[in-house]
Amino acid sequence: MVKKVGVAFGGGGARGLAHLGVIRALRNSGKYIPKITAGTSAGSIAAVLYASGISQLEIEETAKEFDWFKDVISFSDTVKNIFNRNRGGLVSNSKLGDSINRLISGRSFDDFNIDIAVVATEIEKMQRVIFTSKRAAAEINREELEKFLPEPKGPMPGCDTIIVPDCKDVGLAVRASCAVPGVFQPVEIMGMRLLDGGVVDQVPVDVVKAMGADITIGVSLALSFIPQKFTSAVHSLSGMVGLLGIQQLRKNLENADIGFQVEGIDKRSPVNPKQYDLVDLGEKQMIRLLDEYERKKRKLPGILFGRKVY
Repeated sequence: MVKKVGVAFGGGGARGLAHLGVIRALRNSGKYIPKITAGTSAGSIAAVLYASGISQLEIEETAKEFDWFKDVISFSDTVKNIFNRNRGGLVSNSKLGDSINRLISGRSFDDFNIDIAVVATEIEKMQRVIFTSKRAAAEINREELEKFLPEPKGPMPGCDTIIVPDCKDVGLAVRASCAVPGVFQPVEIMGMRLLDGGVVDQVPVDVVKAMGADITIGVSLALSFIPQKFTSAVHSLSGMVGLLGIQQLRKNLENADIGFQVEGIDKRSPVNPKQYDLVDLGEKQMIRLLDEYERKKRKLPGILFGRKVY
């Protein structure tokens, strides 16, 4: 029986170019081509572009020309919300949804041949929200899905999952997944106010596993930033993301057959880090880890391998 490969992509802003290198390595492997994918924040962009069937060359050319200001931020919507005293965030990322829908030619989740999940956070009850197709939603293993979510601890809430089958607007779902708390305004979908999926699930390995992946790969671009002290609302929200997510991130990477943090990404790099060839960086590390995974399989046939490859 051919095993299904599932890959989960974490957030990281413009560093998400490294995800494209991971995709390139998996596509070129011939053996580990993903049939299932999931993404949080910038990882949701990589997941959607891959699942849409766009060629690797087109994905990379589009991504390298992508401008995180021009193609994401809507200054007109930002100004409107300022005058409306919307305090849910500083700026609007409404242009991101339009950019994504244009790239995928307006297709919906049900139009994709590859099962995909886009992860966001419902901020009123701190619930994880998974946008996917009707087909994938019907087959998700709920028991597997709930294993690695944060549990209630002290003042911190726990988390459960809402599954939304075939949100017609894929770009809108990606907008929600990328709405970094304290920076972007919440995105409203079906009566829910949504923010960045990384608040509760930074690398959704458990999601691809629940969707039926036999071999799971988890890619993290940066561990959560937890400031020494909270000097602003933005820092406080960043700290919230870190406190809720860092333990779950580690558990998910350890749960993957191949779970790893992409090395060599400078956390101080600018929003558009053109001085780094991040695509090649992601590709080289993925190739190396696939080689390690293959060697371990040859040494110990018939056993599950790679849980500690990260």
